[in-house]
Amino acid sequence: MHKPLHFLVAPDSFKGSLSASQFCTIAEREIKNQLPDAEVYSYPLSDGGEGFVDCFIDTGAAEARSLWVSGPLGKKTKAYFAWQPEKQTAIIEMAQASGLTKISKEDLNPLNTHTYGTGQIIQEAIQLGAKKIILGVGGSATNDGGAGALMALGVKLKNFKGQDINLGGQALKQLHHIDEVPPHLLEIDWQIACDVTNPLLGEDGATAVFGPQKGGRPQQLDLLEEAMKNYSQIICEHANKDIHSVPGAGAAGGMAAGFMAVLNAKLTPGFDLIEDTFQLDQLMKQKPFDYIFTGEGRFDNQTRFGKLPLRVAQLGNKYDIPTIGLCGSLLCPVEELPEFKSIFSIVNRIMDENEAMMNAPHFLSQTFKTLIPLLK
Repeated sequence: MHKPLHFLVAPDSFKGSLSASQFCTIAEREIKNQLPDAEVYSYPLSDGGEGFVDCFIDTGAAEARSLWVSGPLGKKTKAYFAWQPEKQTAIIEMAQASGLTKISKEDLNPLNTHTYGTGQIIQEAIQLGAKKIILGVGGSATNDGGAGALMALGVKLKNFKGQDINLGGQALKQLHHIDEVPPHLLEIDWQIACDVTNPLLGEDGATAVFGPQKGGRPQQLDLLEEAMKNYSQIICEHANKDIHSVPGAGAAGGMAAGFMAVLNAKLTPGFDLIEDTFQLDQLMKQKPFDYIFTGEGRFDNQTRFGKLPLRVAQLGNKYDIPTIGLCGSLLCPVEELPEFKSIFSIVNRIMDENEAMMNAPHFLSQTFKTLIPLLK
């Protein structure tokens, strides 16, 4: 009598085309269609970007709370966060208010986009009684150093005339001093889920590396870098330490730096927060998994530096469980990722990115249909 196969499905999202939860649903359906007696354990994951809040809500680790907030250019948008009342902990995804998906490509402009709406989500969590706030900072449309969010929380960021500075990345040039930080904010345990190691300034910094994908043109990037240098000087003086050079300070258009300097936030790799919540290490140790499926939209030279699918594969290796990686774009040699048993792109022919993203659920389904018989 043959032993039923055990599968762990633990992906990140395919940004803009397929959520981690959708991946899990498709994987479970296709596995069960071909192996009805298989055991499938699904964990939709995120290391701080798109889907970070969902992975807590969808697995029952937190309840959803929704509200209307300011989008990156001020237009109202609906957002939600995850709330753990017994732990007085809120899990917040800044992309819900200040993300790239909240405005059209034509309107992207990091001179003007801001994080005020993220601050409004945080304020709602504080009013619920949050003592700990975990902030996922991937996918932002902003380059304002988190200044907008800090202002929404009541932090007084003043120009040389003692007036509040404006919102947006270019307004950081106006900052002269931090006048007041509400004391209750300093009593909160702030954790920032971050999967990048970029500093705040310079050629590897927030503006230079991430500014272009937020719509920044070369001349605008120069203006933004100058504004960010001014911001960096003021917040470092406030914190009495060199925040700008800390690895990860450039995350989310410098929001990580702003929150570290003003609110004493700590940076933590997003995967570590997720692993701690769902105890994936213990799960792999206890369950007789035959295979792990993981993936995200793109495998490239960044995957090597601790992206979520690699971290899942590394955990699998610890317990000799073969890990299969699935992606939309495979932009690096598979030999560079030896942690994986195998890697497959779900895109089965030449096509433009639009078509690939629109049809991602179908392509993933077809890939599983082809793949599962090879594992029997």
